[in-house]
Amino acid sequence: MKLNYRLAEGCDGRSCAEIVRDWSLETPWLGPLNDFESVVEWWTGCLLNVDTSWVCEKNGKVVGFCVRQDDNITGLYVARDARTRCIGKQLLDMAKVDREWITVWAYEQNPHARKFYRREGCVEISREIDERTGLIDVEHRWTRSQ
Repeated sequence: MKLNYRLAEGCDGRSCAEIVRDWSLETPWLGPLNDFESVVEWWTGCLLNVDTSWVCEKNGKVVGFCVRQDDNITGLYVARDARTRCIGKQLLDMAKVDREWITVWAYEQNPHARKFYRREGCVEISREIDERTGLIDVEHRWTRSQ
């Protein structure tokens, strides 16, 4: 399997939104997403208006992406059929390259994401209630070792 990592472009917004939509369908505790076209518009804007974002392609199709704004990961998603292939790790590593620290949030009810972030050196630093969803959101922080 040949994977290609590259900087994301605005035209990747639809592919990224499809990955998020598919993830939300397998995540019943989160509830439904907004209208799909508004999700496409939101992710397209994120890809264009942030510090840096990356995608991973397999055979020309986006199968994962990471969006970093300043020192915060706004989104890190991998398509279901591409998980367990270190794509998320590679994307997170790309986001860490020129940073002393990175913050990423994951819902308490998302044990797979929280386990992934812990494995990648992130530690829990706070929790708060997400006003939009009413769910507990956990803040994780990765800090570069000296």
